Amino acid sequence: MNIQIVRNTITIDELKEIAKEFYLTMIKGVVDIEKKVVVFGGEYHMDANVVLLQDGSEQKNVWGFNVYFDKPRDSWIEYTSLINIRPQQENYDMEVSDEAVRAQMKEIINSKIV
Repeated sequence: MNIQIVRNTITIDELKEIAKEFYLTMIKGVVDIEKKVVVFGGEYHMDANVVLLQDGSEQKNVWGFNVYFDKPRDSWIEYTSLINIRPQQENYDMEVSDEAVRAQMKEIINSKIV
């Protein structure tokens, strides 16, 4: 399985290459909003989630998302994943409900993709 930890940056073309394994026009990912690290790839968000946890991230800081390549950059992130269901953090749905967390996610994700 092609899963990539991105600490610095990754190009759109590199992301599209990773995406070919499962989804072609989109890629799943998870972001650690504390460490500012993103993992792209995998069939499920949990695949990338496990990679981040093994890398030392804490689940409370890790959120799932999708990037859709055919959408404009300002709206290409979808903040939906099963790993986002966290009643203990007051997130009761698959979509990240906290606007501050979403803003952090967006800033980190967009800073990694060049």
